[in-house]
Amino acid sequence: MRVPYCHICNSNPAEKERYGDSGLEDGDYCPVCYRPYCKHHGGTVRWRWRATREVASGRVCMDCKRAYRHREWDSINRDWIS
Repeated sequence: MRVPYCHICNSNPAEKERYGDSGLEDGDYCPVCYRPYCKHHGGTVRWRWRATREVASGRVCMDCKRAYRHREWDSINRDWIS
């Protein structure tokens, strides 16, 4: 999914110069903070569904992953692995 910009690239001029617009085509919107990120600034997180005990994964922006904000995302139904 193409995103209009990456909030991490826009907040850091060195990252913007390094990647430019190259990762916007494969970017997405973070399900935690709802801001767009490019493919270079997305990270995979894993969880186990509490009801079925199945393992699943999803992508969030690196800001949310590094700050562990993804663990607040639907914490009632998910046991976080990473």
